[in-house]
Amino acid sequence: MKLLPSTRAFVAALVLLLARPGLASPASEAAFAEGQTLMSAKHLAEAAEKFDVAVAADPGFAAAWYSLAVARRHLGQCPGAIAAYRRYAALAPDEPEPYFGLGLCLRDTGDRAGAIEALKHYVSIEKSPASERWVDKAHSVLAELGAPGSAPAETPSDAGETPGATKGAPKGAPAATPNLSYVEAQSLRDHGHIDESIAKFRQAIAADPRHMAARAALGELLLKIRRDDEAIEVLRAAVDKNPGYPLAWYDLAFAYRARGRAAEAVDAYQHYIKLRPADPDPYYGLGRALQNLGRKADSRKAYETYVTMEKRPSEKRWVESAETQIQLLAATP
Repeated sequence: MKLLPSTRAFVAALVLLLARPGLASPASEAAFAEGQTLMSAKHLAEAAEKFDVAVAADPGFAAAWYSLAVARRHLGQCPGAIAAYRRYAALAPDEPEPYFGLGLCLRDTGDRAGAIEALKHYVSIEKSPASERWVDKAHSVLAELGAPGSAPAETPSDAGETPGATKGAPKGAPAATPNLSYVEAQSLRDHGHIDESIAKFRQAIAADPRHMAARAALGELLLKIRRDDEAIEVLRAAVDKNPGYPLAWYDLAFAYRARGRAAEAVDAYQHYIKLRPADPDPYYGLGRALQNLGRKADSRKAYETYVTMEKRPSEKRWVESAETQIQLLAATP
């Protein structure tokens, strides 16, 4: 199953592909693989122990440092997470991911200046369309921290957004007043207070019905806890309110596919593709949905498009999965 863009930001911590070839011994790779399995099962403390073993054996094992940082952050062990994020950043200086988690941990430990610096760096180098929501969140945290010149991610008006339009206040414009319920909802979610987070997201939407980031974040959270029908209701309302908001279309497509509503998923993926034509992600899910509808030729074309467009090393397993589906579709009449 192809994951949501925002979910992949967490799962990136779990993939071996971030490791530099030759830096990991068989023993450390084995420990890392065990850590991955434990992380997937949400046994974070045990996973962190395995990642500790991996980095102790091979201090240049970049992926293990990142995974260790993620595990420690989700355990609330921010001092250790900060150290691990910094080690990973030193090994992979061009990667944006560590600066997001680093910024959140620095915020949580009271280092406001350090948090602002890390999050601003993240925003400046994260260019993937699939990470737009995390950039939005970074802007929101920067606004919460009172960073000079920063504003929370703005929600475009119903008629104002065009594909590829830049979100946020124009240069020189005064910072917008943050939607405090949205900021609180994100914090509650990140600390595992799910019901309270859902309530706060709903408050944020009630306070500002045009706040698309809050609608999309609520829909995604409901998906993660398998309240799929509620997620569809929230996301459908989001795209009805603003048909030009891409991420709501992507999440809605995923939600429809999770509920077996393949035809509606196809329609939602196609809406997203029109708004984000350079993003390879939707073509994998589109291929799955078309396959479920028995539209084999169209499904194969979607998978082939995905394979052609997807160049990120961290997505290799999804490319391989798409190639497998292409072969299966080619072998059947």
